Amino acid sequence: MMALGSGSALAQLPEDPPRLTRAPDVMISNVRLDDLRLIVDEMGGTFLAAGQNDSGAPFVFARLPDGLTLGIYTVCADEAASDCRGVEFMAAFGSVLSYEQVTEIDRAFSAVSVYKADADTVNVSRYVILDRGITWGNLIENAAVFDALCSKVAERLAYGPPQSTASSPR
Repeated sequence: MMALGSGSALAQLPEDPPRLTRAPDVMISNVRLDDLRLIVDEMGGTFLAAGQNDSGAPFVFARLPDGLTLGIYTVCADEAASDCRGVEFMAAFGSVLSYEQVTEIDRAFSAVSVYKADADTVNVSRYVILDRGITWGNLIENAAVFDALCSKVAERLAYGPPQSTASSPR
């Protein structure tokens, strides 16, 4: 906020537009670009970029307050990309762990998929099906779960899978 002149009038800076919200009990069965941006806002994230994939499905990139950079993608059932009934949250982490080690981490976290994208990259994703609808609050909770699990997966990627301690003969 900034004071104008010597009076007491205050003006809001243009870079701080009011954030929209949606009631948590609103049913969602289809998403569009504006919905993806609202997910970012509701998570307190910073919008980085938006686009469309080769089939026209919208996506956004964002950075969350904890530092996680992620993509939120739609999966659409039509060529016009107007019937998008799926949302995929995805993050990529640098890691030189082996395919087998990453598979072990994947098995430890059933609510996300963890897989080796290439020799130096591990992807983490969570897919949410919107067919027949879910509440907006549930979709936001899925995003929060994804964020929390990415933090746990990142810890495991940094240290590798837990090492079993072999008991030595006494």
